[in-house]
Amino acid sequence: MKLRKRILYGLEALAVIAAVGTAGYMIIEKANAFEAFYMVIITITTVGFGEVFDLSPTGQMWTVLILLSGFGVAIFTAASSIEYLVDLGEVRKRGSMARQVGQLKNHVIICGWGRVGRGTWRELSATGIDSVMVESKGPRADAAEAAGALVVRGDATHNDVLELAGIGSAQALIACVADDSDNLVIALSAKALTPDLRVICRATELESERKLRLAGADAVVAPQAVGAERLALLAVRPELAQIFDVVVGGSPLEFHVEEVDVRAGCALDGWSIRDSRIRQKSGALILAVEGRDGQMEVNPDPATVMAAEDRLVLVGTREQVRQAAKLLQPISQ
Repeated sequence: MKLRKRILYGLEALAVIAAVGTAGYMIIEKANAFEAFYMVIITITTVGFGEVFDLSPTGQMWTVLILLSGFGVAIFTAASSIEYLVDLGEVRKRGSMARQVGQLKNHVIICGWGRVGRGTWRELSATGIDSVMVESKGPRADAAEAAGALVVRGDATHNDVLELAGIGSAQALIACVADDSDNLVIALSAKALTPDLRVICRATELESERKLRLAGADAVVAPQAVGAERLALLAVRPELAQIFDVVVGGSPLEFHVEEVDVRAGCALDGWSIRDSRIRQKSGALILAVEGRDGQMEVNPDPATVMAAEDRLVLVGTREQVRQAAKLLQPISQ
């Protein structure tokens, strides 16, 4: 039964009890209508006032019946009303959340508020990138909201939940729930809804990586493998580990890596890396070039020609990468 109907039935029952109770006092105790009605109300509400008129044994029994029936119905109605108000508040909260999500563009959707999801959200927030957290478990969703995240409550494997998270206007989706099978379904759903969306998945089991890529994931990260490589690097090549920290971790020089597409009509379309002088103009370094065929050239030759729809992997400060990205935009922009 819906809450509104429960409240309505409760109010109707209270009205019937009040009317019958009033009539009963008028008949049994010969009380006038107002005194009888007043006696019914103070009995149902158990306010503890004294009796309005002297009660006969029959009147006392009638009072007990009114108390048992009226007080129970009143508690039922009050509980339903409180539940309704709480649900109404949640509806308004979800409506406010939906409006906020609807205003986002090029945001990142994070599925799962676990240790990985929480850390990912913090990193994105620190870099000023808008994100939406999708979480189905109430306590975790509450924790995400308490931390300041914009949360969509629901199962990320469902298309309608991803649509609520604004998948149509997002730049990327990160699936990092605990179960690899759920991450696989999320990747399939995301690619079905938005084929061009960049999807990154967490793999708890190393053997899940191939399945996740078959499901459409553009990148798969296995925290266990990354952690193992990091430990080994610290043990045998600590100097390389420090360089890794600077480039990937963004500390202390605040360098970071970003992929930027070569847009058709940009000033550097058709130019070689050497002739483009992108390093001199922006300060950013080109780590790799991914061609339209998907082939990745790491540490590219200076003679490599950049063409429209190629993707450059740049490293530098935020301002340096921003300047390089401007050079790769169409001249009209």
